[in-house]
Amino acid sequence: MSTTWGPAAGAALRAYVLQHAANANAGIERVADLSRATGIKPSIYSKWFAGTEQPSMMSLKKLAPVIKAPLSELLVLACRADAEDLGLEATPEPPTVLGHPLARELDALLAEGSALPPADRDSIVTFLNQYLEPYRRAARTRPRRLARPSA
Repeated sequence: MSTTWGPAAGAALRAYVLQHAANANAGIERVADLSRATGIKPSIYSKWFAGTEQPSMMSLKKLAPVIKAPLSELLVLACRADAEDLGLEATPEPPTVLGHPLARELDALLAEGSALPPADRDSIVTFLNQYLEPYRRAARTRPRRLARPSA
């Protein structure tokens, strides 16, 4: 990626920010949600993502913890620093959006250090294992179909 701010850099930043936001389990699905969480106006995000206005250092510092992204990666994507100068091997790529939103939320709730007490986490895991076992059993016994060659 170029170190020059413009439409291509704005598009790369947009993909990175929105995909990190989706994985952050913070209920951020749109720019309006991002705006409420960071206090940065939606019109500012529009300018960033179009590449017409470069994000400020202060704005990036507000954004990083909300989307759970390293500030160093945001600095590189916003063309505020070079990857090598920050010890990064390459320009950061947008992460893969992980699974269904409910699965991501459940993963966050069951993680060590979540707000749920350990006994509640154990109860949820036990329930899910019991509920899913018939489906797991069916998946193990179902014969796999071979793909037909296309004509």
